[in-house]
Amino acid sequence: MKRLVTFLLLITLVLSVASCSKHFVTPPTVTVSPSSSPTSTPTTTSIPNLAELKVHFIDVGQGDSILIDLGPTEILIDGGEASPGVVSYLKNYVDGPLEVMVATHPHADHIGGLPAVLNSFQVQQIWYNGETSSSKTYTTFMSAVQAEDAEVHVGKRGDRITTGSLTFTLLNPATLAGTINNNSIVLELSYGKIDFLFTGDAEKEAEAAMLLAADTPVPDVEILKVGHHGSRTASSKDFLVATGPEVAVYMAGTGNSYGHPHQETLNALDQAGAKVYGTDVNSTVIISTDGTTYTITTKK
Repeated sequence: MKRLVTFLLLITLVLSVASCSKHFVTPPTVTVSPSSSPTSTPTTTSIPNLAELKVHFIDVGQGDSILIDLGPTEILIDGGEASPGVVSYLKNYVDGPLEVMVATHPHADHIGGLPAVLNSFQVQQIWYNGETSSSKTYTTFMSAVQAEDAEVHVGKRGDRITTGSLTFTLLNPATLAGTINNNSIVLELSYGKIDFLFTGDAEKEAEAAMLLAADTPVPDVEILKVGHHGSRTASSKDFLVATGPEVAVYMAGTGNSYGHPHQETLNALDQAGAKVYGTDVNSTVIISTDGTTYTITTKK
């Protein structure tokens, strides 16, 4: 009889432990409102040995300038207008040479500040789309490029830019058949599980062409740099469905004469489920990631 009682007690104890173990669930990462502190994406896994990557969407007014910083490796996408320049900002982060400079297209609000960068830093690789312009800004930029002892590349769809442990894939342009905006270099960057898409001023026509390109499919991303400063001419519904961004950053100047960002674009991004940041409202936006989670901080 005692043996039976002991056996029953053991069975009861085992069932009790098994039942309790179901309640030991790892809590998800807390998402904090970015208005008060950084925001993290929920995750339950980690990718070891990845250093912190920081992407700076620099407030240069009505223009684009993006610094990607991974330890000793720095990449600059565009440089805004000649004034205000980005050199003073870059000096806080660029240690040694600037490994890569990308000029997405030859509009002054994207390349105007790049000659000063070339005069201030050694640049190892320069990528542009090969499009020419008769503007003084373009002439000044190309003179600075030619004076720099750098590898110069004309980028097209399918090319890859590699520096350090980072690789960027070009999704646009395939040719220079479109408008200046639609010929913008568009770059994809994957870092662990976190994917970025930098779109320059690419508009709906370029978005449609990218969606049809089977060799370089448009990726699902966590972070989207919104095309053409949040203009209604970009961010088509199909493109937003394909990219599915969690965070969207547009770059525009406060009170700019173009009315950027357009309300139609803000509505489309909201409907796509993206959390929207803009340099006109938030000033410089910095996204930091370890390849698994990311945080967002703003200067405002």
